Amino acid sequence: MNTIFQDVLTICRNNPQIVIFLALAIGYFIGKIKIFGFNLGSTAGVLLAALVLGQMEVSIPPLLKTVSFAFFIFAIGYKVGPQFFGGLKKEGLNYIWMSLVVAVVGLITAITLGKLMHFDPGTTAGMLSGAMTQSSAIGTAEGAISHLSISAAQKASWHTNVAVAYAITYIFGTAGMVIFCKVMPRLMKINLKEEARKLEEEMSGGHRDEVEESPELFSWRKRMLLRAYKVTGKDVIGKTVAEIEKMMPGKIVAEKVKQGGQTLEPAPDMVIKAGDEIALAGRREGFLNADQIIGPEIDDKDVIDIVGEVLDVCILNKEVAGKTLDVLSEKYGQRCFLRKITRMGQDIPITRKTVIDKCDVLQIVGAKDDVEEVAKYAGYIERPAPTTDLVMVGIACVLGTLLGLVVIPAFGVPITLGVGGGVLISGLVFGWLRSVHPTFGRVPDEAQWIFTDLGLNLFIACVGLVAGPQAVHAIQTTGLTLFFAGATLTLLPAMAGLLFGKYVIKLNPVLLFGAITGSGTVTAALNAVKEEADSSLPAIGYTVCYAFGNVILTIWGTVLINVMA
Repeated sequence: MNTIFQDVLTICRNNPQIVIFLALAIGYFIGKIKIFGFNLGSTAGVLLAALVLGQMEVSIPPLLKTVSFAFFIFAIGYKVGPQFFGGLKKEGLNYIWMSLVVAVVGLITAITLGKLMHFDPGTTAGMLSGAMTQSSAIGTAEGAISHLSISAAQKASWHTNVAVAYAITYIFGTAGMVIFCKVMPRLMKINLKEEARKLEEEMSGGHRDEVEESPELFSWRKRMLLRAYKVTGKDVIGKTVAEIEKMMPGKIVAEKVKQGGQTLEPAPDMVIKAGDEIALAGRREGFLNADQIIGPEIDDKDVIDIVGEVLDVCILNKEVAGKTLDVLSEKYGQRCFLRKITRMGQDIPITRKTVIDKCDVLQIVGAKDDVEEVAKYAGYIERPAPTTDLVMVGIACVLGTLLGLVVIPAFGVPITLGVGGGVLISGLVFGWLRSVHPTFGRVPDEAQWIFTDLGLNLFIACVGLVAGPQAVHAIQTTGLTLFFAGATLTLLPAMAGLLFGKYVIKLNPVLLFGAITGSGTVTAALNAVKEEADSSLPAIGYTVCYAFGNVILTIWGTVLINVMA
């Protein structure tokens, strides 16, 4: 038995990729296991698996860790870049202040706890990274440690402590924020569901069902019907297409008219005659009395054979960005239908007063020509494409790495962004450039997921495997103390953000709790707030704060090491 174990150990040490893949597989499996409705997530799962497998003392090439982290941090910057620079506008300043308050209180709390508990710089940086769920701070902290003028043994020890501290504090960092966002509204006697209802009414112009009350708006339903009728009704004969559309009980648009044997594209002023055939598109409610108003329903393929299209449109036009939905609806809502709006992967509620931000993605459905007309006006069509602009990705990582190598002396202390910080800045810039000139630099959502998720977890696996041999001793030394320190670091910045948002900038409670989860970059907590509010409105407060939180907290990894060293 001992011989078999030694043979397995030898194989793993000679082929470290086996252990890396095993750490990923076990970690992803652990991350999916739910206990009391909560799961660790892939990152924490991979780190725990890697720390255990690291007891085999497998040698991991440093280059693999550097490259995987570069892919991850580039993807983060690329994703949040448009929202980061867009948030600098006046309407986003409140959210920027929110993210700054949370981040600065987090940094001060981490430094204070580190000094009081006599934590070394690696432990303090790992605590910040885990307690505030910012995995990228591990990379910037490790990069900063590598630049310090200390012994190799000291560097190795601090690198280990970064990983161990992250593992100990990450669980409460996520679960604690979820609990905070569920408990605090109750303690403050805030009914998020009622507040969301009020805000929705306010943003909808006072109408809960605004499609019924305001048929000129986009239709929000995902399904659109297409039916054809032969004109026999006395009330419609001699009327124009626009007049007939207004006669229908719901939002209905004329897509085709067959007149005198010819199939025509209807113009608003086209006069409809007896015996014409007309194809209508719209919601089910709009067709309830259509046969009584227009005439009998027919099945004529020449009329109903309309080419429809569903397009994802990235908003770039300055005449649209920053405006509310009803402004766009007034111009194009008559002939097109809106399915959903997403902002940085989060669904945004659709109301009259929903403000459209640059790089929001609107999914629009309708006749092909009508939809493409809207897309041409509003921005850039995000057509499904499997290819990634790897030229841009490579150049961005090169430039970011070079930027990270720049060292600037400040008060006698060498300050550097490190490779992680440099590539993050590069990702921000290239993500923003992509939003300005969408003809280059495409990275599909699927590729972004690979860079972000696999890049991060491959990096975490390397970190855990390297730290594994010293992990047991580090946990025994600081485990319990570090856990409670991490819990404090999770809750204090969130409380500071809550008080600042409520009493200083006076955010609506629903948007406020969304902003807190974004500032702490805790998507799981955002989902908890959305459940409590029974609304997607918290996502509006989340996005800008998430963009800035990712950038600031990542840089804090470097700052902490230099302050604590």
